[in-house]
Amino acid sequence: MKPGTVDPDAQLRLLNLPVPIEVIEDSVGRPAAITIPLAINSGLTRFSRLAQQQLTNSKIGAQKITAINDLWQVNDEWWREHPVSRRYYQITTQSDRRLTIFKDDLNGNWYCQKGE
Repeated sequence: MKPGTVDPDAQLRLLNLPVPIEVIEDSVGRPAAITIPLAINSGLTRFSRLAQQQLTNSKIGAQKITAINDLWQVNDEWWREHPVSRRYYQITTQSDRRLTIFKDDLNGNWYCQKGE
């Protein structure tokens, strides 16, 4: 293959995909507790898509959120078919774990963003 060409059979590997999580919100919609998937809790950084799905479906008990360290809103790509509207929180759990989570304002689901 010539330099600068792309192998059409090469597989694209997506990095830092958000992992769906369960969040209990307080009376004003802020995260109060989180159920952390085992994949996030174990600190694994590399695993196959199948292993990630299996681990994502394995959860440990709910962890109380003891602090919201930072929060920010991202509204982007409004002109595309799938715009982005997310409210991010950097949190600390009762086990002293710092995580970045977000709520997708378009579908109402919560996610954890790896790469802490």
